[in-house]
Amino acid sequence: MLGDLARCVLEQVGYAPPVIADILAKFRVALQEGADQGQRDCDVQFRAEAGQLLIVMSYAGGREWRVARALPD
Repeated sequence: MLGDLARCVLEQVGYAPPVIADILAKFRVALQEGADQGQRDCDVQFRAEAGQLLIVMSYAGGREWRVARALPD
């Protein structure tokens, strides 16, 4: 479900398909790493800051994953 949400956000922002695929691949790896460590719950934030989209995923206990990409024109 989080992957679908991320895809929808990235499409609405206007990223090209190769950029979306790259971000989603990294997102899936982060989700799988959390699952492999027994982490089932995470918080995900999508923030636009200083001309970039910032995606932050954090797990209980402080594990955090981030990716930032320039917003498309």
